[in-house]
Amino acid sequence: MKETKLSDIERINVIVLVIGSVLAMVIMREFKYVFSFAVASAIMTLNFRFLKKIIEGSLLQAENKKIELAIKLPLKFLVLVALIAVIIIYGDIDLIFFLMGLSTVLMSVVVNQFSGLWNPAVKRRQKNGA
Repeated sequence: MKETKLSDIERINVIVLVIGSVLAMVIMREFKYVFSFAVASAIMTLNFRFLKKIIEGSLLQAENKKIELAIKLPLKFLVLVALIAVIIIYGDIDLIFFLMGLSTVLMSVVVNQFSGLWNPAVKRRQKNGA
């Protein structure tokens, strides 16, 4: 498996957000579908960045900062769930495109892992160290 950098996943996630929004605009030709995908994808992109900052901050700090991790992670999760619930309940969205937007981080991780298969030089470096 390819060594994964979180910045690579973030970059691919933004690319998926842009390409998915453009495809939704071209195929569906209605703002509701583009908005549904783009908002959900943006939420997950920001969620991934916040999660990265929380984890990096807790791993680089002293042991007494571990309590902050136990507070920040559930708080971030509750804010995420509340935001998604408010958008689903009060927003004029298409649920299928919204769910597709929520899965962009998963798509980014999968694309990142398969990119090592498409680039044989990366595989050679991982096996031989050259």
